[in-house]
Amino acid sequence: MPNSLAGPLAHVLGAPLARRDPLRPADAIVILGAPVLPSGRVSDILEERLQAGLALWRRGAAPLVFVTGGAVSTGSSEHTEADAMAARLRQLGLPERALRRERGSRSTADNARLCAPLLTAEGCRRVWLVSQPFHLRRAHYLFRRQGFEPLCWSADDSLQYRAPRRALRWIVREYGAIGLAAWKRVRGQL
Repeated sequence: MPNSLAGPLAHVLGAPLARRDPLRPADAIVILGAPVLPSGRVSDILEERLQAGLALWRRGAAPLVFVTGGAVSTGSSEHTEADAMAARLRQLGLPERALRRERGSRSTADNARLCAPLLTAEGCRRVWLVSQPFHLRRAHYLFRRQGFEPLCWSADDSLQYRAPRRALRWIVREYGAIGLAAWKRVRGQL
């Protein structure tokens, strides 16, 4: 697909998926996981989420930052997304006392389900969810189903807008994930 078509198409298809709330105080920030590189370092997608979440924390939006993502095989070793995210956030200056990890999830539904007891144990009800725009509507839905009051945040200059050809793949996959979530809900599996 020519770049001249990818941008407008990604914008039109991605707009219904995006969600961003006005800045206001919450109990925690949840940065949703994404694949790490074979080296165990964070990908550009994950770096964007971490930078956006850290900026939100620095603005005083919430005192705690939860990172979520389970073990993934990367060649000859295994890393967790959450541990890679935590290491990067510490490099960027987030103090350990503000950091929490959920290391078992492998999907957005797992992120919500497995973060729920951790958030509840900390007394968190209103939470910021940080991801790319195309991912936030479904994440909002899944965290709301777990009993939270989710708010959504993404980088203003997200990769979704800067790399529309890549974004089209993410957006199409997200529509499939939304359909699967709806099917699971009808079957009582979600």
